[in-house]
Amino acid sequence: MKKEKPICLPDRAPRYEDVLFANVILDNCKSFELKMDIYQSPEQTEPGPCIVYFFGGGWLWGDYKQKENRAVYFRDLVKLVDSGFTIISPAYRLVDQAIFPAAIHDCKGAIRFLKANSNTYHIDPDRIGTLGNSAGGHLAAMVAMSANRKEMEGNVGGNLEYSSTIKAAALFYAPLNLLDFNEECNENVAGTKNTDKKPEIGGGKTEIGQGKFIDMVENSPDAVALGFAGPGKGTSVLIKIAQAGDQSVPEWKHVELARACSPITYINEKCPPMVILHGEQDPVVPIRQSEVFYKALAAAGADVTYVSKSFAGHGPSIGSDADRLAYNFLTSRL
Repeated sequence: MKKEKPICLPDRAPRYEDVLFANVILDNCKSFELKMDIYQSPEQTEPGPCIVYFFGGGWLWGDYKQKENRAVYFRDLVKLVDSGFTIISPAYRLVDQAIFPAAIHDCKGAIRFLKANSNTYHIDPDRIGTLGNSAGGHLAAMVAMSANRKEMEGNVGGNLEYSSTIKAAALFYAPLNLLDFNEECNENVAGTKNTDKKPEIGGGKTEIGQGKFIDMVENSPDAVALGFAGPGKGTSVLIKIAQAGDQSVPEWKHVELARACSPITYINEKCPPMVILHGEQDPVVPIRQSEVFYKALAAAGADVTYVSKSFAGHGPSIGSDADRLAYNFLTSRL
């Protein structure tokens, strides 16, 4: 019997629970409510700094209530409430509900909502940061990198008079280039023996819960997210199409979508300060994702810090010292 990682629930209840920030439409044309929990000291009355946490789970599982999430980050972030921080956990559409860029638009909508309602929730709109792990790290990076790109903003929840820009971001082992998951990644995930991990990207056939298996080549969450899953498809096929460079093929629209939804596409020196953390033994998201992203940001002159841990894998933590560095980075920048 495999040993499950413990659920890492926060040790306090939210001050504002199940706050509705948008009504959206799923790909099946049904309406869906997006909500968030807001953790804050009940004594807080003045605007203060805020950290928005985007949960991981391959864009395919997890929830804003944190009842399915096994990473430690949100639990630890909530402790910052005692230091005057507001910690937010928002929902976003999972990829079996709506393909990209739906989740990205949802996350940007959450930021705009917080700015539009900053007085109600005692938040300084100029002191908002993000933290995310794995798929959540990808979303945090997209919010940070593409805030001024109108084509990626969406209109979730309205409040379009407010910018979705943030002040700082912390990314743990995030997918940062959806067209650079190479064969090494496929082999790593297919070969992992740690079955209590839920691989997000790569090859092989993987159990994701309740005896349900998905083919991690043709139906991996990233392929589902891009609307390119199923027999004869998958990210590995899409990468080959991108490399061939024939823009006349029907599949090219998925290549364009992958690029649009990859944080590395938006490299620029004016992005918010960022810390990137990755374990060198990560069997799910190759460390190359963080290394290449960091080098590109550094070359552009961005304010970026990179931390790798030799023996760390794909969470639920890459080590208390590295985790603490990320929290300290955000608190010092906000």
